[in-house]
Amino acid sequence: MAAPPLAAAQTPAPITAVATDAPATAPQGPAPATAPQATPPTAGAVTVDQANVDLGFITPRSTINHTFRITNTGGIPLKVMAVKPSCTCTTTINLDGKVIAPGATLEVPASMRAPASTGQKQVVVNVVLQGLPKVVELRMAGEIAFPVRATTSVQGKDVPYVDADSDPSRVRGTVKLKSTDGKPFLVRAVQGQPPTVEAFDPAKDAPRAEYTVAYDLTRLPKVPPYLVIETDHPGARLIDLRVRHATTHIKPVLSLAEFRASAGCVTVGAVVGLDIEIKNLGMLQVTGVRSGDPRFTVTMMGQSGDSKLRNVAFSIVASPQAAGFSIFPVTITALDPVSKRNVESDLLVLVQVDP
Repeated sequence: MAAPPLAAAQTPAPITAVATDAPATAPQGPAPATAPQATPPTAGAVTVDQANVDLGFITPRSTINHTFRITNTGGIPLKVMAVKPSCTCTTTINLDGKVIAPGATLEVPASMRAPASTGQKQVVVNVVLQGLPKVVELRMAGEIAFPVRATTSVQGKDVPYVDADSDPSRVRGTVKLKSTDGKPFLVRAVQGQPPTVEAFDPAKDAPRAEYTVAYDLTRLPKVPPYLVIETDHPGARLIDLRVRHATTHIKPVLSLAEFRASAGCVTVGAVVGLDIEIKNLGMLQVTGVRSGDPRFTVTMMGQSGDSKLRNVAFSIVASPQAAGFSIFPVTITALDPVSKRNVESDLLVLVQVDP
């Protein structure tokens, strides 16, 4: 689903600064009678068209493109010294050395790849201009959400996770489901079990665009790291909420960009492709993946990137014994070429397998 139109943002007050070539101190002693009056230094200033962009709801793993525009409203040229995004999920073009003449406008394209996990997301592109001592901050912010948004209530605020860490009683509660596109849908299951939906009878009532669904994690053998809800919405077959609990802390050895990957709803024997990004591998070399559940076959398909950000692609195939809902680990192995030792981390895969 495409992200909603970018919301307009108010243009901030101009950023002003004294030009860097102005004298640091005034000359000592009285000026000669014939000396001309000193000319006040010319100020450097800019304005930004939409310095704070509201992206609204953003589909997981979608790419958002936006072009910022910086206008030189001062009296001196401004040279671009650096353009630095705040995270690796955002890229820009190389603008180093570009000069913005007085009255001219510089376009700064930015491309942000949304993560797979839901929640608030903000990135900042910092633009350093020679002649302007203050860094120009360009922001994009929004909420990563499936076409069906799932939230719980914490102190009156809707959040896209289950907070049973600060309050263990929240191992029981309700989830509010609402389609961001307004389309009606049905709730199929909660953690692979028939759902308990408040004030709704699927045998009598027509599908709606909003529901309240109950959950009770005490009925499971242990508190799961994710609460997973299945719907029939084509863009949100499996929706997951991170369960924050004393027993669900995840600390992978490898710097995985995500703790989980969702395979969605699959059929037995079908090959499903997934991938995971790993940050700051350094000299480590990814050598393979394997399934922690014998009901699933996992095969590494390839990898790309560099030591700072590596993308590892793999496939999963479910056997007939895997029918139903599962959360299972995929172990990623990397070799340290110096010590010759393996470094491993588990990625959780969420999947609903249909016969």
